[in-house]
Amino acid sequence: MVEIKDPKAQPRYQDVADILIDEIADGAFPVGSMLPTELDLCERFGVSRYTVREALRRLEEIGLVARRQGSGTVVQATNPETGYVQTLHTLAQLLQYPPETRLYVKETKIIKTDRRNSRLLQSPAGHPWFRISGVRRVHSSGHPICWSDIYVAPEYQGVTEALEARARPVYSLLEDEYKVQIDHVAIELFASTVPDELAEAIEVDPGTPVMTIIRRYTSRENKLFEVSVSIHPEGRFTYSIELKREWRLPVGV
Repeated sequence: MVEIKDPKAQPRYQDVADILIDEIADGAFPVGSMLPTELDLCERFGVSRYTVREALRRLEEIGLVARRQGSGTVVQATNPETGYVQTLHTLAQLLQYPPETRLYVKETKIIKTDRRNSRLLQSPAGHPWFRISGVRRVHSSGHPICWSDIYVAPEYQGVTEALEARARPVYSLLEDEYKVQIDHVAIELFASTVPDELAEAIEVDPGTPVMTIIRRYTSRENKLFEVSVSIHPEGRFTYSIELKREWRLPVGV
């Protein structure tokens, strides 16, 4: 049985997926071959069938395998597709990227609110912010999925060291390191084109269509303590969200 180290570091299904991704890349399972059955994988990794199915779903999302009803899971590529799909089931997943991606910090800088960014940062002119800028990549392949600018209050700039060491969302690190508590988050999504100065960093041509996601985090004290801006080139990243309606029976039924 394969031993999964430090199971608390990330979900167990992700540990299983990471091992299978590496084995497929190394040629243990060539294109066209079948992966072991779900039961065989359960026995090998000492995990539940649910965990194995989630791991296989991850592999399917990045284009490595195809699951066929009644015949098993066939390998169809040795490297993940450039595009990345994040399937969301909880609010926490909506506020962060999957654990198989990581932000590589390129620059940190103290900036001040001016007329160009006052709407974004929702603060008066001259208000200071600490900006963390970098490229988020799929860890296994190195493919860039977005450019990120993250703005926090200057007193929280020590979060950069924790971010590089622990590879967790900034808001989560702020909760742990500075005891900030989130009250609500506002999210904006809109289409535009990549700024010329960022095109090379995320490996696209100037003018490429992008999806921009802005998240604003407000504390229980009604203070805006983090603003993040993520710029995703066309075809690099997809949110897949499933919402279930709550049905209520009429009174008296």
